[in-house]
Amino acid sequence: MDKLTFRQRLMNAFVRPRQIMLLDSQSGKPARNIKVSFMSIVLIFLGIIAAIFFMGTQSVSTNSTQSLIPQHVQLQRQYDQLHSGLAEANALNDLKERQLESLKQELFAQQEHNSELSNRLRMFESILEARKATGVKLLNAEATWIGKDSIHYNLTLVKGGSYPRRISGSISLTAISPEAEIIEISLGKQKSRLPFRIETHTFLRGSADWEYDWHPDKLLAVVFDRKGKELLQMEIAVKGVPQ
Repeated sequence: MDKLTFRQRLMNAFVRPRQIMLLDSQSGKPARNIKVSFMSIVLIFLGIIAAIFFMGTQSVSTNSTQSLIPQHVQLQRQYDQLHSGLAEANALNDLKERQLESLKQELFAQQEHNSELSNRLRMFESILEARKATGVKLLNAEATWIGKDSIHYNLTLVKGGSYPRRISGSISLTAISPEAEIIEISLGKQKSRLPFRIETHTFLRGSADWEYDWHPDKLLAVVFDRKGKELLQMEIAVKGVPQ
């Protein structure tokens, strides 16, 4: 009989079934014979271990899922609180920006008002200063283009001294054409000269029509008394661009 190799003996030990005899406890006779192999026992043992591991992982997974539920609720609550706080902060920031813009507009309006008051104060100071001397003076003379067909003028005429009590006369605005021709601008109702009558001072404001293709950059204001005698003249720059 040939000797078995180590591999064959190993296979017989694991694979070859072994007979297990169960005896009756009373008679002592064989009650049942069971054939099992070592490999079957190992597989059964491994199956039991796998089942226990599976049940354990399922329990851990269930517990983990149940523990995550309150965490999710808490995170959702924190998110809602942060979102609400951000919305309130944005609303408050918008309100502050609107208030700041309103304050800026009020400050700008106040600055313009103060600037206007300052200009008026300087104007009246210059009028009072001019009143100290005798004769007629032209102050704060301005001219500005309105479009290309009209010139807005703003003149302040002051009478100095106490005698005579009143002065009347007229004022004209003239321009020099490219051909060196003197052009009198129509003032008021198509009049070439604007009449005036003053005791202390008067403001002459209005618009003069311009009917020519060329546009001067300066005008000459001439003041006459009621007899047509020239009292004074002043050159006035025309501001703006005719368009």
